[in-house]
Amino acid sequence: MVLMRSKKFSALLGIAFEGSRMTAVLLRKTGKRMQVREALQTTLSLDPTTNDPELVGREIRDRLSNAGIRQSRCVVCVPLKWALTLRTDLPELSDADTESYLAVQAEREFPFAPEHLSLSVSRYRTPGGTAEATVVAIPVNRLAALQKILKAARLHPVSITLGIASIPQNSTSPQEGEITLLAGQDSLDLAVLFGGGLVALRPLEDISTGGQAAEDIDGDLVTREIRITLGQLPQDLRDAIRTVRVFGPADLVEALRAELHDLCERMGISVEAGEAGSGAEILKPETFGKLTPSAFCGAAGRLLNEASVLEFLPPRSSLFKQITGRVSSRGTFWLGGAAAAIVLLVVVVFFYQHWRLSRLESEWRSIEPRVSEIATLQGKIRQFRPWVDDSVQSLAIVRKITEAFPEDGTVWAKTLEIKVLPDSGQIAVSCSGKAKSNQEWLKVLERLRQTKGIEGLRFQQVRGDAPLQFGLSFTWNARESDGS
Repeated sequence: MVLMRSKKFSALLGIAFEGSRMTAVLLRKTGKRMQVREALQTTLSLDPTTNDPELVGREIRDRLSNAGIRQSRCVVCVPLKWALTLRTDLPELSDADTESYLAVQAEREFPFAPEHLSLSVSRYRTPGGTAEATVVAIPVNRLAALQKILKAARLHPVSITLGIASIPQNSTSPQEGEITLLAGQDSLDLAVLFGGGLVALRPLEDISTGGQAAEDIDGDLVTREIRITLGQLPQDLRDAIRTVRVFGPADLVEALRAELHDLCERMGISVEAGEAGSGAEILKPETFGKLTPSAFCGAAGRLLNEASVLEFLPPRSSLFKQITGRVSSRGTFWLGGAAAAIVLLVVVVFFYQHWRLSRLESEWRSIEPRVSEIATLQGKIRQFRPWVDDSVQSLAIVRKITEAFPEDGTVWAKTLEIKVLPDSGQIAVSCSGKAKSNQEWLKVLERLRQTKGIEGLRFQQVRGDAPLQFGLSFTWNARESDGS
């Protein structure tokens, strides 16, 4: 989790991305008054996630300049689709041990190596007093590409967060929670908030009646997703959620609120239209009412000196490191002394290495007979343990399976077993894992069926939903594979 210094600003630019659509809101604070100076929503011709960051940055700079926006300090809100989430209980540990515990949980559950993820944590306590946390991860390469885009656009981010995480909780009671729905032109995100923390985050997909806009959303499907999300929470948390607040462009909010009102009332949950710009002076209300509020909320929270619930801005190097990295006017003198010290150190290290090698050779001669005996035993063990295979054959099998899985992490493997059957000599492979959706799992299954060398493919179990758990097995025919 990134910790940031508290710094006050008088003006900030809020930017929110939703696919190729960008929303920008320029806010200025004078005393206790907040003023929306400029508001812009535009569709970029280049996709920030796939196109060259330099070109995307130039296009963003042109769009902002044409709208009369010159502010460079900004708060950036990224889509929830970029993130992976994990909810876990927190044992009673020190802060340092808790961070280590959360890192281990993330390594176990997320389909990426720890160094490839940027983590942020939201902690809270249930009404029963149980400590829990929601861990949110974004791939580092996406954040790196975003920073290149911002640099090309001559923007300086002071915060990077999720759009739905920028919307503050409205409940004043610590024992009350709420559900936030953030509607975009082609997206709908859900967040469960309690006690100032994020309990659950979900991008809602496949909930449209056939259209592409948010007014085409099927209220029955949204209600079903709300019921599923609440069903995954502890009973005391579930009972504390009694309000749904809907945010987004004014027309979409009203359409969605009317669609959900009666359906949620049956669940004992009220539906309200969220007000993002209340208390602020809006110079162009007709434009502001058509915007997604995450850009405004992100910038407004930072102007009010409130820390983001989730923060993904990488820490900058300290001023001390920047100063020590520069070459001073006396650099030549110090470099000469350092060179002499290095030569002396090399001579000392050489003699020490010679003495150390002589000693190690003597020790090796004394243990060499026992090492040879152990090596012979290991050879015999491998002879009777055919399922341990370190040949290229295993690498070929792993490669074929890896190529069938998608690179975006929507389907990932948890276990993989390769062994040779003693009776027939066939190579049997079994694999288990998880998938974000049944559709992605079926795509992987189809690619495996079309892979040369895979025979007798069958799945042993498929259960659960979001994520779906699966297990499959097959036999490997090296002759039928293409040998790559």
